[in-house]
Amino acid sequence: MLKLQILGIGCRRSKALKDNVLEALKRYPLNVTLEEITEVDELMKFDISSTPALLINGQVVVEDDVLTVDEIRELLERCGAKEQQTLRLKHILVPTDFSESSKGAFIYAQALAVEIDASLKVVHMYQPEFDVGNPFMDEPLAAFEQNKRETLSDFIRENTVSSGESVATATQIEKEVVIGFASEEIVRLTKTGKFDLVIMGTTGEAGFLGRVLGQVSTHVAQQAVCPVLFVPRGVTHRLFKNVLYAAKYQPGDEGVMRWITQWTIFFSANLHLVHVVENKENGFSMEEVDIERLFRGNGQTVQVTSVKSESVIEGLNQYAREKKIDLVVLTALQRRFYERFFHRSVTKRLLINSKLPLLVVPSK
Repeated sequence: MLKLQILGIGCRRSKALKDNVLEALKRYPLNVTLEEITEVDELMKFDISSTPALLINGQVVVEDDVLTVDEIRELLERCGAKEQQTLRLKHILVPTDFSESSKGAFIYAQALAVEIDASLKVVHMYQPEFDVGNPFMDEPLAAFEQNKRETLSDFIRENTVSSGESVATATQIEKEVVIGFASEEIVRLTKTGKFDLVIMGTTGEAGFLGRVLGQVSTHVAQQAVCPVLFVPRGVTHRLFKNVLYAAKYQPGDEGVMRWITQWTIFFSANLHLVHVVENKENGFSMEEVDIERLFRGNGQTVQVTSVKSESVIEGLNQYAREKKIDLVVLTALQRRFYERFFHRSVTKRLLINSKLPLLVVPSK
C-alpha cells in the first residue's frame, strides 16, 4: 500500500495539487492512503522548504510545485510497479578465491545485501590435484578440505563489515567449500535456482575479454542463468541512481529489457538506454522509438539516446561521465561488444573500465 501525503496551507495551489492527485487516482486506481496536512506545527516536522509538497511513502517527490494529473499518474504507475514488482533479489552468491578482488566484491555484496534485505552465500571452489602452489598437497583430502574451510571462515570474519563501520552488516552469511573448477561450479550453482544474483570481483588479468574480467568471470558471464554483477577493484557500493543499458536492439531482447526495467524500478533508478550507432547514422529509427515505448509500457521513465562519436567506446564513457552513471548493464549475447568495451588498448584509463560495476544479464 502506498502512503500519499499532501502538505500545504490550504492555499489555491495546495488545493490544485490535491485535486490533481485525486483525479490521477481515478485514472490509475491503487491501494493507497491519502493524508492532507495543513497545520503549520505539523508541516514544520517535514524536511521541506516550501509548499505545496507531495510525499510518497515518506519521500518528498515534489515541493513548491503543482504537478499535472499526467505527471502524478506517471509517478503512481512507477511506485505501483515497484510495489508489485516481481524482481527477486533475496539470495546472493559471492564466489571467492581470497584475492583482493574477491575481498572487495564481498564487502560490496554486504552493503548491497543490507540495502535490499538479502542473504549472502560465500563459496570457495578448488581443485586439489591442480593446485601446484598448495603447501598441503601431500595431506589427505579431508585435512586439505578442512584447511580450506578454516581459510574461508577467516576470510569472512576478517572482511565482514561490523556495526562500527560505515555499513552495518545485518544480513545472513552462509559459507561453503566446493571441490571443482570455479567457472563450472559457479555456473552450476546458478542453475540450482537458489540464487538471484552473483557478485564477483574483476581481476584485470589473463587474456582476451579476460584482460578485465578474468577467465573464470568470462565463462560465468556467458553461461550463468542469473544476472552477474562484476565489481572493479577498489569500488564501493553506492545507490543505483542512474543505470546505463548499452545495446543495439535485436528481436528477442524484450525479456531482457523487461528484466532491466524491473531492476531500475526496484532500485528507483533512472534508466538510460544508449544505442550504439555508427557515426553516419542520424536521429532515431522507428525501431528505437518502439523500444522506448516498450519500456514506458512498464511504467518506467527511460531516456533514449544515440551516441555518435568517432569512437563508440569513447562516446559511451563520455556519456557515463556526464550523466553520472552508477551501473552499466550488458547482456550475455553482447560478447563482441563488451570485449571492445573493456579492451585495455581501446579504453586505456576510461571511466567505465576502472570505476563502474558491470551487470551482465542472461539473454534467456
